[in-house]
Amino acid sequence: MNLNRPLMPGFLKRAEHKLLLNNPLIWSTRVHLVLYYGILFNLLLAGICFLEPSDLRFRSKSMYWVSFVIIIAIIGLTVWLIYLLRFNVFKKYGNIKPLHGLVTFLFYFISAGMIVLSVFVYPIVECVRANRAFSDKELVGDINTINLSLAQLNRDSLNIRKYYYSDLEFVSSYWIDEHMRKKVLGSDEIRDEILRYTPTAAELADLEKEYYALRNKYAGADEFPYNNEVEMYAWDSPVERVRKRYKATKMIDNIGRITEKKYSFSGRELSWKIRAFYYFTLGITLLVFCFRQTTVRTFFLSLLSGVLLGILTVLIMAFGRAELSTVTGWMICYALVFFAGSLFTIRCNKRKALNGIFINLFVFIIPVFPLLVVSLIYELTKYNRYKYVGTGKSYMEEYFRYAEIGGPVLLLILLATFIHKIYRHWYSLPEN
Repeated sequence: MNLNRPLMPGFLKRAEHKLLLNNPLIWSTRVHLVLYYGILFNLLLAGICFLEPSDLRFRSKSMYWVSFVIIIAIIGLTVWLIYLLRFNVFKKYGNIKPLHGLVTFLFYFISAGMIVLSVFVYPIVECVRANRAFSDKELVGDINTINLSLAQLNRDSLNIRKYYYSDLEFVSSYWIDEHMRKKVLGSDEIRDEILRYTPTAAELADLEKEYYALRNKYAGADEFPYNNEVEMYAWDSPVERVRKRYKATKMIDNIGRITEKKYSFSGRELSWKIRAFYYFTLGITLLVFCFRQTTVRTFFLSLLSGVLLGILTVLIMAFGRAELSTVTGWMICYALVFFAGSLFTIRCNKRKALNGIFINLFVFIIPVFPLLVVSLIYELTKYNRYKYVGTGKSYMEEYFRYAEIGGPVLLLILLATFIHKIYRHWYSLPEN
């Protein structure tokens, strides 16, 4: 068999040949090819993104890059699926090992994850570039200097007095306080610093020079006109008037863009991106897995059934004004029905499309089944949701995290014990 492929090193050709002869199960997933070409593409893409002559102070071009890479990822996914169609150990009634379902699912997940990962390359590179260009300590120091300088230069117009609150945060802390020990000074701290001493005229001139140096540092060249910076309105607050007088709007916006890029993979943002990566990868993996275990007709009928059930549920929720607990309860009932339909396959003497649809839909709903159960409990006990645990967070948040972990664990256990066997039994039955 000709295994010559572009840019493929000799050791990988030898490894592929051995896989084909000794372990056709792993070879048929093409995980080795997806990993190799995926790593090459992601490294090339990362290099191009690093060389992109974009200014970190301006608007992110992430949306354009991500849209472009999604198109490339869809092409890569299509090529992978074409290779998967060539050979299927399961459908050829080959020698299947007990953990066949679990192993193939994991390899599909790794392959799909490599394809989905390419979509995150540009945001990751942008985050790395922002952290290399602007340190946390530098940003905190510059924001504090800007706020103190503007407050000191305009202490009379801002009416800064002891025990009198006034907003003095010309540049807010954005997300910096969540990641730094040294915090951005708040309005009270700025007021205390200003009232501590009265600067001389020479010191005020130095403060003004320092401010304009920082404004030039963060404002940069004009990207968009800011005509409203010099237009004063009667409803403007004292702080807003100072911003306009010193043309600080663009500088403030650019600092916000820098911090947004710096912390795009930190804290809550990181958790949401991990979830997005996981669920997109899981969705693609489940589609590929079900397609490889059932007939083409049954697979597309399963997709159609899932879409119709979703539409029906949304319509009932909209016209019947059903609460979320009712819809969640319905979803749990769907899961139980799918499970019962899958079990009934054991007693069948003919391969029926309906049983295959039940199995496919059951596989799809397993990863979110624990979340559905916890959501139902949450809705039924929502009046007690403000009970707190030691971490200061709602006690239900802990259960949601456990449910997110429990979903894939449950799926893996069932893949190794039940799903593989039921798929094998259903596919081996004579057609109806």
